Amino acid sequence: MNRHGTQPTIARDYARLMSMESGKSIVLSSRQRAPVLIIGAHRSGTTATARALQLLGLQIGQHLDSHHEPRAMQRLHEEYLRGVGASWFDPTAFLKWVRTPEGESDCVAYLDKNIRKDFDSLLGYRKNPRGLWLRARMKFGQPWGWKEPRTTLFTSPWLQLFPDARIVHVVRHPLAVAQSLRRRELEFQKAGDAPQGALKDLDYCLRIAATYLEVGEQISARTRHFYRIRFEDLQTDPGAALKSLGEFCQLRFTNDRVAEAVATIRTQSAARHHDITEGTFAKLLSEHPTVTKLGYGWR
Repeated sequence: MNRHGTQPTIARDYARLMSMESGKSIVLSSRQRAPVLIIGAHRSGTTATARALQLLGLQIGQHLDSHHEPRAMQRLHEEYLRGVGASWFDPTAFLKWVRTPEGESDCVAYLDKNIRKDFDSLLGYRKNPRGLWLRARMKFGQPWGWKEPRTTLFTSPWLQLFPDARIVHVVRHPLAVAQSLRRRELEFQKAGDAPQGALKDLDYCLRIAATYLEVGEQISARTRHFYRIRFEDLQTDPGAALKSLGEFCQLRFTNDRVAEAVATIRTQSAARHHDITEGTFAKLLSEHPTVTKLGYGWR
């Protein structure tokens, strides 16, 4: 027994997806697929990628926020992060904890308990005719999943529950991510929101971006179903990128669907490295070599 009051059980068969319909856990059809998890740092292009994949046929929930995320999944992850003294913008304590045998077991138990207790709500499915129809499609093999940036931190535990999950890692130049994070935070504070960490500091945002990138890339060694997509490549040639990504997600789509999805992708803007020195970025590269391995540099 652990601090969440559950035994650290791990689902061994991804075809057994539990919900609480009629007050009891049920076993869905063996045709049920493992989920597609869209991971990547906040502001890295995950929303655009998820929106495009949804148009190609990926089912990512029903009642979602403006970023195509289920709010209950956000809360699930954030509550656990707070419980270990961390947050999405300061995940260090969580990453240290989850890398220990006790921490990993505890985190898996927490996710397992909640996904079994209220699967529908976690993914934004409502108990109305459309929600029931969407759930029925999943039962008979419709590709499904979710997008929520904090999932990046939790992917390893989720893989213990869904070992055949397909991981889509959306990466973007850390400087572009950092600048977008900082700009959004300043807009929030201007609107009266309380500050979150040191997100008004570009160096701080840059380290968050690099941390998420490295954590996401580490997952490639944990699964054979891993697909990295550079957001810059998606912007440069969205048609080819989406066809390849859609095939990885086992989607069935028409050229018209691809054209519709392509139309949602904004073209790449020119790189702008404001408020940070080349020396600072060089130091980041020395601390996070994965950034360089993925082809990202000062220019």
